[in-house]
Amino acid sequence: MAVSLRDSAALSICSYLLLVSSAQAQMYGAELTNSEWKLSSNPFACSLTHRIPTFGKAIFSRKAGGAETFYLESDGHVVFPGTVAGSETLPPQWRNDLVPVPLGAMKVVAGNQPITLNPTQIVALVTQLSSGMNVMYSSQPLVTASSSSSIMRVVVNAKNFAVGYKSYQQCIADIIPYSFAQVARTTINYAEKPDGLTTAQKAELAKVARYIKADPNVVGIFVDGHSDKSGTPESSEALSKQAAEWVSAYLIEQGVADAKITTRWHGDSFVIADNKTAAGRAQNRRVTVRLEDEAAHKEFIKKEEEKRKADEKANAEKAVAESKKAEAGSATSAASSKTKMSPEEISRMVEGYDLKNPKQ
Repeated sequence: MAVSLRDSAALSICSYLLLVSSAQAQMYGAELTNSEWKLSSNPFACSLTHRIPTFGKAIFSRKAGGAETFYLESDGHVVFPGTVAGSETLPPQWRNDLVPVPLGAMKVVAGNQPITLNPTQIVALVTQLSSGMNVMYSSQPLVTASSSSSIMRVVVNAKNFAVGYKSYQQCIADIIPYSFAQVARTTINYAEKPDGLTTAQKAELAKVARYIKADPNVVGIFVDGHSDKSGTPESSEALSKQAAEWVSAYLIEQGVADAKITTRWHGDSFVIADNKTAAGRAQNRRVTVRLEDEAAHKEFIKKEEEKRKADEKANAEKAVAESKKAEAGSATSAASSKTKMSPEEISRMVEGYDLKNPKQ
């Protein structure tokens, strides 16, 4: 017998689990006695998972440096049909005075995550579940009394949600709010006559230290000190050394293992801006902190190999061109000029500089 959505408000979720008959819609949901919301967490991610028997899961998730997501995930046994889904409230069995209320439509995509909500839809879902209202996602986007077997309905149960979501929110509050990519390169600029790290600089380095301590995949930290060209080479090197050592010492003070840190200083060898202006000199006076994990190291080696091959090809082509020019008896000589490197090229040079024999 077909069951209307209005009448379904008076039934328990148990009564419409799975494919009841060929004349009814496919419905998936957890029984009231088996409705759980389980928290999984680490310093970089939190997830709250609701198991939906036979179908799969409903998952709230947030990763370091990212926004909150919610999606339905299929185990692969059933496929959510169509390209558009509808959502609506599904009152609990003891509230037969209420009827389903439409919550809107969303796109369905192929694969094991057919439905993903946007931020506005997540807020609406949390509001309904927190109030004790179940939410149903249907492959038929409009609310009707139809129960055709071609329609799939997946129910997210509100029971035990409030407690689980509270724990999830606490997890999010404790999560490190930035990813490896966001802290892997940090630049600290210092004054002409510095007397130590500023409060703002310490705050920036504290973020880096917090991440390093939480991520065991960080295998190395390279601290490189640089100065401008306003003094003698000796004074420039001394200044870059002092600045670099201040940064390394503060990271160690924050709990970073000394053995992971390689401290180097380069004086004015790698300026990145015009040293004739105050703004340029301010950019040149810097300490860079670079985190390296296995993936970053492999990527660095890959880029260096690509650059080496490109340089070899360019040099070979240049040699051929010069040879042809000489054979043609050209008497014209072009004055060579040193090509100015970009800040990115300088940074790459520094990252590959003297890795096996750092100054300590």
